[in-house]
Amino acid sequence: MKARRLFPTNFARRLAALSARASLLAALALPSLLGCADEDELGGKGNHAGSSSGAAAGHGAGARSGAGGESGVDGESGEGGEGGSKASRFLGCDGLTEFQPNPQIVRSCVLRAGCDPSFAPVRTISTCVTYNTQAALPGEACNLGSMTCADFERCEHIGVAHDDLCGGNQQTRCEGELAVNCGNDDGDDRFFDCAALGGTCATFNDEGKRFADCKLDVSPDSCSGLPNDGSKAFCHSGQGKSDDLRYYCWDGQAFGSSCSSHASCIDAPDSSASSEQGGAGGAADSGNALCYFETDSCQGPDGVSCNGGIATVCSGGSLFKYDCGSVGLACAVGNSHEYCLAPGCGPADVDVACKEGCSADGSRLSFCYGGLPYSVECADYGFTHCASDTDAASGQPFAACRF
Repeated sequence: MKARRLFPTNFARRLAALSARASLLAALALPSLLGCADEDELGGKGNHAGSSSGAAAGHGAGARSGAGGESGVDGESGEGGEGGSKASRFLGCDGLTEFQPNPQIVRSCVLRAGCDPSFAPVRTISTCVTYNTQAALPGEACNLGSMTCADFERCEHIGVAHDDLCGGNQQTRCEGELAVNCGNDDGDDRFFDCAALGGTCATFNDEGKRFADCKLDVSPDSCSGLPNDGSKAFCHSGQGKSDDLRYYCWDGQAFGSSCSSHASCIDAPDSSASSEQGGAGGAADSGNALCYFETDSCQGPDGVSCNGGIATVCSGGSLFKYDCGSVGLACAVGNSHEYCLAPGCGPADVDVACKEGCSADGSRLSFCYGGLPYSVECADYGFTHCASDTDAASGQPFAACRF
């Protein structure tokens, strides 16, 4: 798959929270939130937890009903990280103070990262859990109660295509309005529910490979005369009557997905474009469309504050509230940023000390829970292994449980 090709997962459902905007359609603007626990330290000072919610993730099955997962183990945690004690004792960064994590938020964030076919999260599991971002961003709240990948798929309308869709001799195709992609990508096989994403399923060829994607009606906008280029994304406004659409052009046809009822599409100028390329507002500036969640507004200069366990952020005229208390953490302000911190942890634990990673045998994922190294067994959530990579933009490592 060429880098220029984009699927709906790289469109509305995944690019809905990137940078704050004064237009009140701001995306999530967090400080540098890294993961935690290096691969060689998973049995060190951190906490180790099993799946305490009683069901493993299981495989989703596209538009079909996903099979239930097997029973997980009660949350196990030992003092010092290796656990065996089913009393679920979790200690803060000081190694002394106990706190109670939120196992369902952990599960939903592990599923959000693992069930998504694109291994390139907008936010790390560390950020998802620590700030309970799914509760803060209305377009992601539907995943909060997810127990399996099938639940995630019903929420986001995308998923990994397993053997039920891509096994044997099955090929890329439209199965009704389900766009099923088999063997045409370097990553996981995948599917998109085009009916839920605002389009209809269609296929096309690129360099000898067939792809299935969601075709959109963007009239009176048009792809006529535009080259095949999945790296250029455009907006079609629903003008308040329907969802905004974010699309790319291929063979004169628009492909992509809706921004959902919780977000709007904005084609932001490309500040890197020179005057010769079109400059500020010139032709070279188009094709940078993103979907932004709608947020409440705030007045005055940008700032952060704590009110009880709630971290309140005013950024670019947009208001964000992160409920630290809902995940057992305390709100703090440092370095002009908001933090949700585990007992005994400080901003440096979040910004510097913690790194996401996998155990040496690839069975365990470790992430940062309020500055605290926290690891889980991927099998407890229905996944086969932990995978890690480095974010190209930030240079920081990230990890997730995967199939």
